[in-house]
Amino acid sequence: MKEPRYIGKHTRRLDAVEKVTGRARFVGDYLFPEMLHAKVLRSPLPHARIVTLDVGPALDVPGVVAVITAEDFVDHGRYGFPIPDNFMLAHERVRYVGDAIAAVAAETPEAAVAGVRAIALELEALPGVFDPEAALDPHAPLVGPTGRDAEALPRGNLTSHNIVRNGDPAPLFAQAEVVYEGRFSTPFQEHAYIEPEGAVALPTPDGGVIVYADDQSPFVNRNTLMRVLGLPQEQVRVISAFVGGAFGGKDDFCYETSAQAAALALKTGRPVRLNITREESMIASYKREATIGDVRLAATRDGVLQAAQVKLLMDNGAYASVNPFIGWRGAMHAGGAYRYQAVHIDVLGVYTNNGWSGAFRGFGNTDASAIMEQAIDELAETLEMDPLEFRLKNALRQGDRAATGNELDFEVGLIPALEWVREASDWDCKRAEYAQQPFDGARRRGIGVACIHHGTSLGAEGADFAVSTLAINPDNSLSLTSGLTDYGQGARTVFPLVTAEVLGVDVERIQMPRPDTETARDSGPTVASRASVLGGNAARVAAQQLRQLLHAAAADLLECRPAQIVRDGERFIGPTEEPVDFEAVVQHARLLGIELSVTGRWEMPAIHWDMETGQGKPYNTYSFGAQVVEVAVDLGTGKVQVLGIWAAHDGGQLLFPIGAYGQMYGGIAQGLGYGLMEDFTFDQGYPRDINYDTYLIPTAVDVPEIAAHFVETTWERGPFGAKNLAEPVMIPTAPALLNAVAHATGRRLRESPASLERVLLGSQLRNKASRWRIDCALERQ
Repeated sequence: MKEPRYIGKHTRRLDAVEKVTGRARFVGDYLFPEMLHAKVLRSPLPHARIVTLDVGPALDVPGVVAVITAEDFVDHGRYGFPIPDNFMLAHERVRYVGDAIAAVAAETPEAAVAGVRAIALELEALPGVFDPEAALDPHAPLVGPTGRDAEALPRGNLTSHNIVRNGDPAPLFAQAEVVYEGRFSTPFQEHAYIEPEGAVALPTPDGGVIVYADDQSPFVNRNTLMRVLGLPQEQVRVISAFVGGAFGGKDDFCYETSAQAAALALKTGRPVRLNITREESMIASYKREATIGDVRLAATRDGVLQAAQVKLLMDNGAYASVNPFIGWRGAMHAGGAYRYQAVHIDVLGVYTNNGWSGAFRGFGNTDASAIMEQAIDELAETLEMDPLEFRLKNALRQGDRAATGNELDFEVGLIPALEWVREASDWDCKRAEYAQQPFDGARRRGIGVACIHHGTSLGAEGADFAVSTLAINPDNSLSLTSGLTDYGQGARTVFPLVTAEVLGVDVERIQMPRPDTETARDSGPTVASRASVLGGNAARVAAQQLRQLLHAAAADLLECRPAQIVRDGERFIGPTEEPVDFEAVVQHARLLGIELSVTGRWEMPAIHWDMETGQGKPYNTYSFGAQVVEVAVDLGTGKVQVLGIWAAHDGGQLLFPIGAYGQMYGGIAQGLGYGLMEDFTFDQGYPRDINYDTYLIPTAVDVPEIAAHFVETTWERGPFGAKNLAEPVMIPTAPALLNAVAHATGRRLRESPASLERVLLGSQLRNKASRWRIDCALERQ
């Protein structure tokens, strides 16, 4: 593994702040004098009208101090971006099982639960929609806020429609030597973070509020709180507590918990803590969307792709959340990492009463690539071509145009990635050997491959910038801030490493607090694997500015020009070759009256995608990757054992190699769950699995040996050549696994994951949802 030159000096610093296990404070660790405990009343029905909501009986419960409903918020607590269709507490209607209706603050958690149970709630059940295809029927019940005659989206149950129109595939299909058609579906997926959601709110003397939240994007949270609480910016402060995992799942639902705790704190004048239980979280939080995909591909007989038509239907559930953006990213990647002459893509999002969907690692590309990579495998099989060889023949290279029509004018590491996994996995020998296995045996082995591309950062979705501040403290330590949150991806390690390298100081000098809307600067949401590129560049710019100030002071001290200064670690050396240390230069800068604090801002170069025409440039660059998975399938039981995984990814230059490999291993484990066992399902809107006794995620015994490799290309705009990698490393695992299962069994699964029943019987056996257990989890029993 090649290590970037600038990391070597700083490998001692494995965490930017906390070096002793147990120092991290999560929301559940915060205790304040006179703090109240909050619980939430949630809907037991998937779709209903609120007939009666009387909180009076709850206020009679000993220990209950306050109860809030939608009436306690501005505009009933309406929020949501880009579609404001949700409420901090349900207004007039509930749309899914778990929809929040009221919140109680009490002296003890037990009193809060009793208060929730005492609320007089009457619901009138409404017809629901539980099939995303049926949701588009003109006679289907309406889930969303607008009618079918609305001028703009959402329109009826259609939340979004994103398109790609690159050329005209019709004549290519008409003349094609081979035309492939296939349909696949992918499941809802639970985020399964270690720490469920929570928030602590403290009222301030000026009538404002401070909120400690385990959210991903504190500035988005603050701005949302300002709107629903009717407070100015100076009266709302959000501090990001340590986040026990997120994977995209701690945005909208965390804004709800923050607003509920904040409103209760303002109403009572006391601190309020709201912690969501595990079962409550699994019932009420959003999931990865379930997707149905139809794929048509045209190719020549010798295996050259010509055209693609892809239609994806995404189940958004009860609220839009960020699903229009998920659909857009899904559309940008649904053609796969291949060359075509023409591509048409349509990605539709629909409302149903199946919980609700939102951001999750991969953000639309995970399901889009799972569908396309299985289709590519089937096309290769139709052509009697090796699937890895077929990918090598059609995979994107520098100078090619992506399926979206934009030219790739940068290094593309996809071919080296495919070649590495081919050699490392002994692909050619195993494919030949496994083809000779008899189908009457108890176990058969298979080996599958998938490759992907993933756009870096937000792309053309919107403004894409980050800001860091950097200052030298009185004790000569440095304080670095960023508005981007570290929830496991290593941002608070990477940003100080970049800063230390540019500034020429020991990374031990740098302190980096958690994001705080009062001390940090707005840097947009912490999503889309954008932290290293955007936040890293902002830290780099700030460090460059401070370095310039220090070099000016050193030049004055050493009586030379700044350009004559040479650095040796923290020492500054002038023409006399007599070094002065960092402290001396800082002291001299202060004597000169130089303000040793700076702000660095970096913005991604502007690009444009035309939503109406489905054309443009969606991203400035992409990450690329390929994975091979080997499995053994027990034909008698349907059990799939994963024997090995080989992964190669192009994430640009590595800023922190240990963290990069950690991301890859974790992403692969999560992708393995998506392909093999994770299947969050609904029974007429009622979730079937509300804890990990029935919703299975991979354990150590499920994850095999992983051989990992990074193809280090250089993206000139990234900090020291880096790109993104936290999301892309998850995406190829599931389709590679499913392709391996198909190779082993000779049967293609149209629905994933590859559970025992699907592999053995071709379909999933399902129990009915336990409504009694759901009621117990929602504190109604």
